[in-house]
Amino acid sequence: MKDRTWIELSRAAISANLKNFRSLLSPKTLLTAVIKSNAYGHGLLETAELAHQAGADLFGVNSLEEAKLLRKKYPTFKILIMGEIPGLADRTAEVSDPNFWIIVSRTEEVRILTNCKPSPQIHLKVDTGMARLGFFGTDLERTFSEIKSEGLRLDGIATHFASTEDVLEQKYSKEQMKSFSEAVLLAEKFGFKNLVKHACASASTMLFPEAHYDLVRVGISLYGLWPSLQTRLSLHLSGKKDFNLSPVLSWKTRIVHIKTVPEDSFVGYGSTYQTSAPTRIAVVPVGYYEGLDRKLSNNGVMLVKGKRAKILGRICMNMTMLDITHIPGAEIGDEVTILGKDGEEEISADDHANWTYTINYEVTTRISESVPKKIAE
Repeated sequence: MKDRTWIELSRAAISANLKNFRSLLSPKTLLTAVIKSNAYGHGLLETAELAHQAGADLFGVNSLEEAKLLRKKYPTFKILIMGEIPGLADRTAEVSDPNFWIIVSRTEEVRILTNCKPSPQIHLKVDTGMARLGFFGTDLERTFSEIKSEGLRLDGIATHFASTEDVLEQKYSKEQMKSFSEAVLLAEKFGFKNLVKHACASASTMLFPEAHYDLVRVGISLYGLWPSLQTRLSLHLSGKKDFNLSPVLSWKTRIVHIKTVPEDSFVGYGSTYQTSAPTRIAVVPVGYYEGLDRKLSNNGVMLVKGKRAKILGRICMNMTMLDITHIPGAEIGDEVTILGKDGEEEISADDHANWTYTINYEVTTRISESVPKKIAE
């Protein structure tokens, strides 16, 4: 049976994207492929395999649950766990893995992980201006003091930039870099002198070579998507006009029904669209359950035989209607492109983001895990 809808992942695109990022890095800087949250909708295990083959040094995940799924297939590969682990004290057997690199914020977490046998690598999060995880100022100094006085283990120190991708002028990011440098000096003051240091995600990896440190964490751009238009402009203004990204994901479906309705017919729930002429309509078996944003109703397009077909009416839970009046050769069973290229036309995650007032991260990440993944060369 043919799939109702599916995702195709380009092996060549992931390989090219990782190679491009490698070209920005020192040979000593580790490259983490961030595949958290079902690999931003691309499929956790499928993307892990492609990133592993392309030479990533670590996988980056949000949760212990994601790390455990990867551990079954990659028994010794390094996995960076970046999110909090609720109930950590009751999960010591699960985190006792020397190739888990776990980011923590509080002394009690360091204490728990230090006492694991074997202990994972422990990386302390520093808040340099995100106001999310980690501490700064006197709270950070107190944390270092407690870790030192108790003889606890510490292997790394990390932070995260708050607004690199949102602006062309990087004053705030520069302030964060200064704060992180001060935190590293504070760590050294307490005797922690050989910590693995990391701060950069995709945008900052492209824009701040001075902040690459020992490791970078490449997420959205692993998938060939720019963190923002500002990031792309900033990079080009810095002289790196030849740095390119290749989208990894194509999202496809098929026509399952075709009908012609007369002029003045209403289409879909709420009768939000009315035809102005006889209209040939194709139905595709994808809706908001599969992750298609309902704000694309009467707004977005899909590609049929290399031509744009407008979405008519409201997107349903599992179906969407398309205007194919101008595509006379379209038939039941024909492939339809939701995201990706067909001939000379292309619909990108950025197109969907613009049409629905969101970001490309959300466009791909919301795609349901139930949508099957296929590897394309």
